[in-house]
Amino acid sequence: LRYQNYKKIFKEYSNYFNKELYKNENKDALNYLYSRGLKKDSIEKFNLGYVPWNNNFYKDLSKSFSEDEINLTGLYYKNEKTGKYIDRFNSRILFPVKNITGDTIAFGGRIVRDGKLAKYINSPETEFYKKGSMFFNLNNAKNSRAYTNEVIIVEGYMDAVSLYKSGIKNVISNLGTALTERQINLIWKFFSDPIICLDGDESGQKAAIRIAEKFLPLIKEKNKIFFSIMPKGFDPDDVINKNGTDYFLNFLKEKQIIHSFIWEYNLNKIDQTNPFEISNFE
Repeated sequence: LRYQNYKKIFKEYSNYFNKELYKNENKDALNYLYSRGLKKDSIEKFNLGYVPWNNNFYKDLSKSFSEDEINLTGLYYKNEKTGKYIDRFNSRILFPVKNITGDTIAFGGRIVRDGKLAKYINSPETEFYKKGSMFFNLNNAKNSRAYTNEVIIVEGYMDAVSLYKSGIKNVISNLGTALTERQINLIWKFFSDPIICLDGDESGQKAAIRIAEKFLPLIKEKNKIFFSIMPKGFDPDDVINKNGTDYFLNFLKEKQIIHSFIWEYNLNKIDQTNPFEISNFE
């Protein structure tokens, strides 16, 4: 019963704030999504929403659910001075995170106007939501295994939505945390050849090498990992919106298997005219 009520709260919350997105007073949020190349069909496919400041949805929920049941979701936190519950996703676009059977059990939230607040936040872990065991959009992407062994793992919710609406259905996103062994093993149940696709900046490259060195011992004949680093200064969302689906798919063909990626990364870090550095590298 606890889990059933948990899912009901998320469903009601998600549907309510999906409708809020289309209200005239929230047009900044909708215009932001349009500016990122999304149309209404994609917004509805992912049930994206917007949480306006000072909404009263907590009161609506409290008519059907107890305080403990609502607290379990992590959607609200208590202001200790006023005793009021504050919406965690205030002033943010909502990205529903669904489990493998398609039930919403968490959210990612993106601020509409960039400022001092964190650009993205995620639901806290709960009794029923463990970040290190899930992916955004795996509930949709898993259907692609009928025709491909590959799945593209991107960093951001927006990256995943952009690729999906551009016809690349085998895309998932990790949930704002470093990839875990549990996540990789989950992927291998559906796809033997995941491609980790990271931003083309220095932090993206460093993240990729950390992932590669961490997962190298897990590689088996049937379970592989590939890497594709975007052009410098671009993320997957930028690349596909600027250059289109065909360009992106052709770029992915240059992917490197994990062993080659580690080798090339370290080789490019040394002075190849220096015998001492070459011997150290070997």
